[in-house]
Amino acid sequence: MKTMKLVFFFIILPAVIINAEPLFSIKLSKSPSTNIDVYDYAKYTKKAALNKYSKLNSKNRRSLYRRASKQDTIILKVEQNDIGYYGKLNIGNQDFNMILDTGSSNLFVPNKDCISITCTNHNKFDSAKSKTFKIAGNPWSIKFGIGSASGITGIDDIKIGDFVLKQQIFGLANEISDDNANFVPDGIIGLAFDDLNTMNTSTLTSALVKKNEIKPIFSFHLSHSSDFDDQGTFTLGGVDESKFTGKINFNKVIYPTSATFGLWQINIDDAIVDNQPISFIGRNAIIDTGTSNILMPENDAASVHNLIPGAKYVTDSKLYIIPSNSTTIISFKIGGIVYPIQSKDLCISPVDSFHCISTILPIEILDANTWLIGVPFLKNVYSVYDMKNKSVGFATSL
Repeated sequence: MKTMKLVFFFIILPAVIINAEPLFSIKLSKSPSTNIDVYDYAKYTKKAALNKYSKLNSKNRRSLYRRASKQDTIILKVEQNDIGYYGKLNIGNQDFNMILDTGSSNLFVPNKDCISITCTNHNKFDSAKSKTFKIAGNPWSIKFGIGSASGITGIDDIKIGDFVLKQQIFGLANEISDDNANFVPDGIIGLAFDDLNTMNTSTLTSALVKKNEIKPIFSFHLSHSSDFDDQGTFTLGGVDESKFTGKINFNKVIYPTSATFGLWQINIDDAIVDNQPISFIGRNAIIDTGTSNILMPENDAASVHNLIPGAKYVTDSKLYIIPSNSTTIISFKIGGIVYPIQSKDLCISPVDSFHCISTILPIEILDANTWLIGVPFLKNVYSVYDMKNKSVGFATSL
C-alpha cells in the first residue's frame, strides 16, 4: 500500500435523487454455523480487521445513475450472524462463492494445486477445465481477515451476473491460511480503487467501466439473516430501487493519510446514543462491506459504551458486553444526516442468557480519528459507491 502525507478534506456532495428501472436479479448467501466460543469469535473478527488493515499503521449526476445499457443486480448470501456476504462468480466456466469487499482491490480464488486446509473444502480453479485460460505467472500476496493468501496470476474470462470480462487478470491462490477453512466463500472480489490492486490489473468494477459495460457505480443492500423474507443485493452499474426509499446522500471520499489511499473513506460528523450526541470532532471512517463489525479507537469506543445502560468492559478480552435486551439506538451522523443502527445489530453473539458481545470493538487501526465501519451499520442503510466522483452515498434501506 502506498504512503502519502496527511491531507484533510471536508467536502459533502448534495443529496441526489436516483431514478432506477426494474433490474435483472443475481443473488448474496448465508453460510452454516461454526462451533466457536463467542469470545474467540469476537477476537477473531477483531483480529481480522486489524490484520486486513495492518499496512495502514505505517504512518449533472441524475443522468449518471439512470440505468446504463446494462445494469445487473446480484443476489447476495450471508454468513450466519451476518458476519459476511458473498455472491456467485464464474471464471473459465467454473463457479465460485466470493466475498464482495469494498476494503480491498484484488480478486482471487483457490488454485487446484493449493494444499492448504482452507483449499481442501472449497471450490478450486482447474486450468485444465478452461479453454480460455492463460498463465500470467506474476506473484502476489494479500492479507484478509486474520489470514492471508498468495500465489500467481492467471488470465481468463470472468462472468458475474450478465457481464463477461474477456481475458481478465485474476489471482490463483497456491497458499491460503487455515483461519478461513470453515467459512463458505472461496475467494474475494476487491471493490476498492485500482490503486490498491497488487496484481497489475484493474478491479472487476473498474474493468467493467473501462469496457463501457456499466456506469461507474455499484451499490449494496445487505440483508439480516434473521429476516427470511429479505434478500441482499449487489448492483453493478446502478441502484436497486426496490431496496431503498428517499434520497441518496453522497459524501466525498477523503484521504486524511496516504496509508488509506484507494479505500472508500469519508468524514464522520458524530455518533449519537439514544438521541444524545457524543460531540466527536474530526472523525473519519473506512466503509468496508468485508468487515463484520465496527472498529473504533479505545477512547471513542468507551465514549459510546459509557452511554449504553448495562455495558461493561471485559478486561481479559478487551471487548465490551451489553445487555441482550438492550433497546439503545446508536446512530452515526454523516454529511448532516443521522443514520440509526438497530439495537439487534449491536450484538455479535450471546455470552449468556442476558448479555452479548458488542459489535463495536475497541481497536485502533490507524490513528485516534479513524474508524472502520462494516456490516452492522451497512445493514441499516442502502450504500452506493460512485467510482467517477469518488463518493459514498447512503439512503434509508427498506
